Amino acid sequence: MSDRIQIALLIASVIAGLSGWAAIFAWWFRERSKTVRAIKELRKTNSRLQKTVMFTLDKWRDQVERNQIFLAIEQHLAEQVAQTSDLNSNEIKSVARAHVGESHRKCNPIRADAQGVNQNRHQIAEIAEIERYASSGAGGPAELAVDADFRKAA
Repeated sequence: MSDRIQIALLIASVIAGLSGWAAIFAWWFRERSKTVRAIKELRKTNSRLQKTVMFTLDKWRDQVERNQIFLAIEQHLAEQVAQTSDLNSNEIKSVARAHVGESHRKCNPIRADAQGVNQNRHQIAEIAEIERYASSGAGGPAELAVDADFRKAA
């Protein structure tokens, strides 16, 4: 009889041990499934964020490039007018900006001198660097100078 009790206890402890391992496996599988779902959702969010950043960068680049074109047109027209008048091109641009500023914005004249052109080139370089990071992951976000213009564009 003692052997039968030992065998019964042995079988009961094997079943209890297996059910314990089954519970641990079920818990691990549930947690793993949650992690996998979370990772998939994070990838979707990352993909949407990356598309949004790329769209914003495209719009920002278009704006900066249009600004460069307008500056080039302004310079060309000022030089043409300067050939027929006694003013130089910088004075003509200043007078035109003052007139536009007074009539349309009622504020200080718009500045678009050589410093503005250099600033546009710098912005285009920043856009290219951010695009490179967003598309390839090269570099790091800590290396990028995120300034107020980029935050405003985003």
